[in-house]
Amino acid sequence: MKIYIDGCDKQSIDLAEKFEIGITTNPTIIVNKCAKRSLFELIGFFSQIKVPEIFLHVEKSYEDIVECLDTKKFVIKLPWVEENYELSVLLKKKGFRVCATAVYELSQLITALTLNVDFVAFYYDRASKKGIDPEKRICEFMEIISKNHSDTRVIVASLKNANQILSAVKTGVSHITIPVDLFKEFVKVPEYVLVDVRKFSEDLKKISISERKK
Repeated sequence: MKIYIDGCDKQSIDLAEKFEIGITTNPTIIVNKCAKRSLFELIGFFSQIKVPEIFLHVEKSYEDIVECLDTKKFVIKLPWVEENYELSVLLKKKGFRVCATAVYELSQLITALTLNVDFVAFYYDRASKKGIDPEKRICEFMEIISKNHSDTRVIVASLKNANQILSAVKTGVSHITIPVDLFKEFVKVPEYVLVDVRKFSEDLKKISISERKK
């Protein structure tokens, strides 16, 4: 199971570094959170931070920027439309992992598998608003991937609350990305669990700690 932080602000990066997990970005996130930096400044910054994996959105007119990127650290996100298929092949030849994004349709998944992309990003909440049953569609994706013995992973994004996270995970998907505020809320432990934890801590204090005999 892998959880990514969907964001590139200081809070997201600090949390990703703390837990040694990756981050996902897109142009909208960058415009909203990092608008004061140029794309090349941002890439330089991303290259220095201690985040193991960074998903970065690229389009055909910006393909030259990949020359600045570490193939081990960066996963290239491509909007999965026909004009980006050739770029996907080129990036794979250069050693990059590729994530096909905005994949809603089975036909998109099939072309992504044909071109051997590493990840397929499915937008849960956006799909629901478009009249697509997100859980059913994720299951369909997973079934096709399994039957084709593909190593491609579905990564579910556009998760807006804990119920959506749980619904996505229950389909069997192993990769999700969530905004930092939702991540912090999701990992909170319920009070009834803390009651047990506090009891264990109290009882531990009652046990004497003696130096091991030599």
